[in-house]
Amino acid sequence: MLTQLRPLAALLLAVLLLIAGSGLLGTLLAVRGSLAGITAATLGLVMSAYFVGFLVGTWTGPPLIRRVGHIRAFAIGAALATAAALGHALTDSPWAWAGLRMVSGLALVTLYTVLESWLNADAPPSHRGQVLAIYMGVNLFALAIGQQLLQVAPIGGFELFTLVALLSCLALVPVAWT
Repeated sequence: MLTQLRPLAALLLAVLLLIAGSGLLGTLLAVRGSLAGITAATLGLVMSAYFVGFLVGTWTGPPLIRRVGHIRAFAIGAALATAAALGHALTDSPWAWAGLRMVSGLALVTLYTVLESWLNADAPPSHRGQVLAIYMGVNLFALAIGQQLLQVAPIGGFELFTLVALLSCLALVPVAWT
């Protein structure tokens, strides 16, 4: 099985970086929004805007991938995720955050589509289920790591948003190796 995973290691590393950043951002926004005095109901709406972007991305992502290819679509998604993360650091406005969450959702579903289709295409049919199970394990592990990264810098500063942006941007590096 390890020989089957070696060619996919770069994609799994990209998943780890992206989802760690995404996990950190989701937790950070909930805590930071609460500290900024945003009500729980408003925060719920802000956080659910991610799924609006996610839904829109299911319609826009596949045509983008067909038009520009996997690597360029991945670069576009990573750039949007990076910009959205940095945008959150500029304001505590729930309306701006909701818009940025929609951008994040759109970017992440595009990135997921690229990564999952790439993994599916590169995994041998006899091991495809195992590869996707490992992918999901990496996904959940990265989400847990991302939430733990909340402890590395002050909640009220810009550093954690910058860390999310760095993780999103660095996910491009392993993809360039494939």
